[in-house]
Amino acid sequence: MTFRALVLFIFGLSCSLTADYSWQRSPAEPIVEKGVNALYNYQFSKAITLLDSARIIDPHHPLVPFVRIAAKWLHTQVNSGYAASYEMILEEAKVALPVYENLITQFPQDPEYHLYLGSTYGIRARIALANKDWLDVLYNGYQGLKHIRKAKEMDDMLMDVYMPMGIMSYFTCMSPAPIQWAAAIVDLSSDCEVGLAQLNIAVEKSHYSWMEASNVLSYIYLHIQRDYSNAEKVITPLVDEFPGHPYFAFLKGELLAKTQKWDELDELMPALIEFASEGPFLQKNECQLKLAYIEGLTAFYHQDFITAINKCNWMLINYQMEFDWLKGFTHFLRGQSHEKIGEFGLAILDFEEVLKMDSYYPEVAEARERMQEIGDRR
Repeated sequence: MTFRALVLFIFGLSCSLTADYSWQRSPAEPIVEKGVNALYNYQFSKAITLLDSARIIDPHHPLVPFVRIAAKWLHTQVNSGYAASYEMILEEAKVALPVYENLITQFPQDPEYHLYLGSTYGIRARIALANKDWLDVLYNGYQGLKHIRKAKEMDDMLMDVYMPMGIMSYFTCMSPAPIQWAAAIVDLSSDCEVGLAQLNIAVEKSHYSWMEASNVLSYIYLHIQRDYSNAEKVITPLVDEFPGHPYFAFLKGELLAKTQKWDELDELMPALIEFASEGPFLQKNECQLKLAYIEGLTAFYHQDFITAINKCNWMLINYQMEFDWLKGFTHFLRGQSHEKIGEFGLAILDFEEVLKMDSYYPEVAEARERMQEIGDRR
């Protein structure tokens, strides 16, 4: 063996001994990174192709089976609808679970396999949540928690564990009492501040999960806590890093409207209009709804209440989104606008619809207050 070959051999051996994580040791990592980037830029077919290539290069990469589920789920969702996407998740998870169990058998000391086995259960829990199947939420959530905790016990420096842990803690905090009781049995925190702290650790220190942790925190800060300063801190890097992701741009647009930063919103508006004019039907519909909501907010803040009402009317007629939170926001905005022009009966009808939202949205308490004040005036 030549001296150069000996040096390369020793260097390679030392790297394999010190490379603790997949992103440090896997020959497929550059392709995995490109696949994740494609996924978050809404290039789903490209993401799937890249992840399939990564799997061939390194069939042991822990992230690939889980991210392939996410890519195939979203690809199916925008092209074939929500029900088909749920079926896709269930089918892909059914394949991925035994893959992870086999990898854990082969590499019992690698915590990343436990993390992504737990995350696969977590994505199944997300489907159960969409279907309001609370028993499946609890079962899959518990299975996920068990494996994610195992990963953390094995390596407390694996910061990617904090994203799913934070989501579970915050979701439990926002859930009805029976779910909080069940969470207490398995020693899952129902403290919102614990969940927020865990998500922020993931944003600041994780390798793979900072994007999704930032996404979750964006919704929490913008829609639940109305903490616009922190919302800006997590939304802006997402928009800068993934300019092809439509919903990140609309989060920023909504933030700019709610903070009345009109010049910045004007600069962003051409991109929002472009997103709303292209893509598969469900993706385009969601973008159009969110664009109309931003336009409605803008009209309301400029005291053009008739335009705000018209934007809300269009949204409610054309609403095709998976979840109803934006519908609740729309009723609240329309109710405020009706109240401003003295149409109190119509305002109360809208505020009654807002009361159907989950109680953790601040609009619910505010709608109840508006109804009480209108009733007192009348």
